[in-house]
Amino acid sequence: MNLKNPINHNCNIKCPKCNHTYLYDFKIEDIKKSTPRKSSVKNSYEFLTYLICKNPLCNYDIEIKGQVIENPSNILDSIKITSIK
Repeated sequence: MNLKNPINHNCNIKCPKCNHTYLYDFKIEDIKKSTPRKSSVKNSYEFLTYLICKNPLCNYDIEIKGQVIENPSNILDSIKITSIK
């Protein structure tokens, strides 16, 4: 993979415990190649990261799972959050 690692990303995430939504800036590191779809020419990588809820009354450890999609030119195409726990 030729994508720059780590990848800086930001998005709004809703805490599963307190339901507050905040903007988080985080780094995507330790990505692992996932099983490609037969019809896809793009490369897909999975990641797992943890964030702490910004609500001072909560401080819940949020687990974020997602995918990084790379086009055939080895350029970042998209980042998808697949699970927030």
